Amino acid sequence: MNKRYDRRLFLARSTRVVGGLTIASSLPAVLWGCGDDDDSTAGTSAGTSAGTAAGTTTAGTVAGTTTAGTAPGTTAGTTATTTAGTVGGEPGTVGTQTNWVPDIEWAAWYLAEENGHFAKYNVTSKLAHGGPNTPAAVQLLAAGDGNVGISSGELDIIRANAEGSDYVIIAAMYQRNPLGLTWLKGTKINSAADLVGKRIGGPQGDNVTFEAVLKINKLPLDYTYVPMSFDPQPLVDGEMDVIISYVTNQPISLRLQGHEVEAKPYSDFGLPSYGDILFASKAWIADNRDLLVRYLAGLLLGVDDNRADPKAAIPLLVEKYGSDTEIDVDYATAAGPEYIKLMDSDFTDKNGLLSVDPDKMKNEVLPGLKAAGNTDLPTVDELLDVSIMKDAHALG
Repeated sequence: MNKRYDRRLFLARSTRVVGGLTIASSLPAVLWGCGDDDDSTAGTSAGTSAGTAAGTTTAGTVAGTTTAGTAPGTTAGTTATTTAGTVGGEPGTVGTQTNWVPDIEWAAWYLAEENGHFAKYNVTSKLAHGGPNTPAAVQLLAAGDGNVGISSGELDIIRANAEGSDYVIIAAMYQRNPLGLTWLKGTKINSAADLVGKRIGGPQGDNVTFEAVLKINKLPLDYTYVPMSFDPQPLVDGEMDVIISYVTNQPISLRLQGHEVEAKPYSDFGLPSYGDILFASKAWIADNRDLLVRYLAGLLLGVDDNRADPKAAIPLLVEKYGSDTEIDVDYATAAGPEYIKLMDSDFTDKNGLLSVDPDKMKNEVLPGLKAAGNTDLPTVDELLDVSIMKDAHALG
């Protein structure tokens, strides 16, 4: 299968542009439970291999034990036993493995923790940040580092399952994946047809997804690909007409530098994909379903807080969750509303935020993956469980 964009690869493995500055990541590989002083519950037991099947060893079990389905930090064998839909229930801990560094992108988790929303549902949240040099969340969960993972897109999960994992998608923070295109204001880009014949800048070899946009719109593969790094300056210098980018990143850094740019995610060009997809192993869900429902109900309240005040999480990011990194406050302030714009759809208007539409997955997302050259794709029923998010909304 062809590679689809992965944020760690896209960001050249060790750098990121924020506020016009390129900075090196100084994060350790995994940061479990930011601010938690109990080292005995962080990470996996010594000797756990990265190839352990998902659901058989879970991060954070009491040191020296390995218990299937045990959430990080909980006593081995403890599972939630109350009926989904009841606030409270057996105490439990959910370890979440993000796919990137401390960032305003995770505002809902920060606010759900700090405002007591997880505690309301008797859930302890342990959040682990990733980074450009860490493995994908699918690999970390397989090694026992966490219970719920966050993936940039669907393909990582599909590939992991093809290699023996048993992951299922349970929710998505963003209805539209932030990966897309950026161009200078004045360049006529109103639809996919306007991309034909253009000079497209992007990382070496990552033109596959761009070509999928042309294919899905039945357009000729007529364009010039200009390899470039993550730095968007070549666009300003006129070396290309359009750059492949995250609409929540490069266009913001360019605007902060005073450049007028426009940007749209690939979803707006007919290649839909969800963003920040939440997934877990079927084995862990089977043992912890009530706990997972309550965790998602708490997270939804964090989402509500973030939408009500996109700046609310910035002090938490600077002073706590990202205190060991270089946080660009101007970037975070500008990026928060851009992330929020990606959360809504007609489907979420009817079914609630974070919900994933099975019909969209079947009729739009999977065909888009196929257009990008991916084969042996699963059915929607194999990939998606919408019942957990429905129960989370009912609980709230």
